[in-house]
Amino acid sequence: MKQVMSRLVNKFWRYIKYFTVARKVWHWPHQSDVLFFDASGQDILLEYMRQWNPEILHKRNEFINVPVLFASIFRDGKKSDAYIDCFIEKVRPKLIITMIDNDTSFYAVGQRHPTVKTMVIQNAVRARIMEGKKPDGTHGKIDYMMVMGSNVGSEYSKYIQGDSISMGSLKNNHYPKSVVKASGTIVFISQYRDFESIFLDGKLYTHKQYYQAEKIVLENLVQYANKNEKNISIVPVFGFEDPLFIKEKEFYGNILGQPANFLESRECGGSYYNIDEAGLVVGVDSTLVYEAIARGAKTAIFSIRSDFLGLKGYTYGWPAEYEDDGPFWTNHINSENLERILDHLFEIDDAQWHAELAEHSFDKVMTYDPGNGILKSILTKELGPTTNS
Repeated sequence: MKQVMSRLVNKFWRYIKYFTVARKVWHWPHQSDVLFFDASGQDILLEYMRQWNPEILHKRNEFINVPVLFASIFRDGKKSDAYIDCFIEKVRPKLIITMIDNDTSFYAVGQRHPTVKTMVIQNAVRARIMEGKKPDGTHGKIDYMMVMGSNVGSEYSKYIQGDSISMGSLKNNHYPKSVVKASGTIVFISQYRDFESIFLDGKLYTHKQYYQAEKIVLENLVQYANKNEKNISIVPVFGFEDPLFIKEKEFYGNILGQPANFLESRECGGSYYNIDEAGLVVGVDSTLVYEAIARGAKTAIFSIRSDFLGLKGYTYGWPAEYEDDGPFWTNHINSENLERILDHLFEIDDAQWHAELAEHSFDKVMTYDPGNGILKSILTKELGPTTNS
């Protein structure tokens, strides 16, 4: 009895905290043909959907719609689902879109609202898909699974009903390519995050353990650059004005033993322009590394985190199975492997590079669709012609 009462009290206080922290909206959501399920990614999405004046269902305690909350209180079932359903009913959308493809609660929305079309847009390379779920196709329904490549689309289709469509990365497709190149330069893609430890596949890893991959790659990369008279710069995760950039700067300074040279994002999409202008891009397993290849930038992927952590999902091209060593990637780092790949990429020209990508069917890992024409065609089909198509 005490345990039951304790759970009820804890649940009550979670609701109170949620209601207290979130900003309140005191009017009903407006009707729209488009509903964003979670605000994440809305800045880019709005570039393609502004004409429909989309409504946003906030999922991270930023806002709570008070009329919807009160209307959903007395509904049966899970209260979070009741709130979502009531919000959808008030908006009456034709299409519900999310860029949070790892939010499994979205996959049940289409089942509860069968007359509304649903779309999920993959926003990052994943090391895990539908974690803990059986691949039996019973975990939801999506009308449009907009994935980065057919390999991950095939994996999602094991769990979820719906059409898988390869469109690449929304952001990567959005920003036009720069044609300026700085030969002889190496640009390293940072994946720094500020945490003490991280829980993955049932194991706890320290910050040092998780980023051992970056340490090994950069130490070898510096030796290569010094030997071959190349310059190294780092594309940071955080902007120079972000307080977390100080920690990112210290992190790489400790690895290198001296201050690192960081490339500043000059404008929106600056990271993409930085990789476009590099002679060679290097990274571990970030989304931006794969986006760089999709854009045509010569890129080395040292996907060695699985070696250090013993984790599935961090090898090159996962969830498809590729050889551990390829012409521009390796899952097992050593100085010979790194030198082999870097020498090869500096020696080949752009025509040879593109032929190599075609030979290894990189478009199955990540498609490239400049201007997001694939997405626009679906919006036209479901909502009518777009004004910026």
